[in-house]
Amino acid sequence: MASSSVASTVTSSYTSPSLCRNSLTHIHCVSSSSSPSTISFGPSFRALPRKSQALHHHRTKGGLSIKAQTLDFSGSFFEGGFGGEDDPTSPPGSVVTAVEEKEEPQCPPGLRQYETMAVLRPDMSEDERLALTQKYEELLVAGGGMYVEVFNRGVIPLAYSIKKKNKAGESNAYLDGIYLLFTYFTKPESMAVLEGTLQTDDDVIRSSTFKIRKRKY
Repeated sequence: MASSSVASTVTSSYTSPSLCRNSLTHIHCVSSSSSPSTISFGPSFRALPRKSQALHHHRTKGGLSIKAQTLDFSGSFFEGGFGGEDDPTSPPGSVVTAVEEKEEPQCPPGLRQYETMAVLRPDMSEDERLALTQKYEELLVAGGGMYVEVFNRGVIPLAYSIKKKNKAGESNAYLDGIYLLFTYFTKPESMAVLEGTLQTDDDVIRSSTFKIRKRKY
């Protein structure tokens, strides 16, 4: 009798229905017997916020990196040429790189530092461009210019169409041009001759000159 009573007790404890209650962090299973058994699972959601935060932080870093690259501008007055925001940036080894790699000369007494950007006809040959470059170098030196340097930035699209009438009375519209940057020191009174020559030159679509002022820190 005693053995059958024990077997009956064990069987009923395993076959009796149980009541389960679910929660986000724990699962409690309570049987109908006098000694409930509890199965507990630790929370499995705590790693998710860290992963999401790291992803957001990574995107933020990427955004800052893009902004830093986009806003990194320096160099001459003509870094963007005569065009607008759609103009291409300077190619490697262009004006800014060439100027920054060497020590800038001191301004001689009685002279001022200038930069002149000249936009030439895009259909000029290499020989024609070299001849025009030499022509203006000699003109600058004849007017007392020193440390004359010329940087060829190649053919760059214009922000808008430019029409110019040549000496023969023919009008031409240009959508791009060859950009030449002249940097030099010269006498202020010699600038009128240079600007007048540039304006009447059929090979020059447009030109602009700025006086370079040194920053005081």
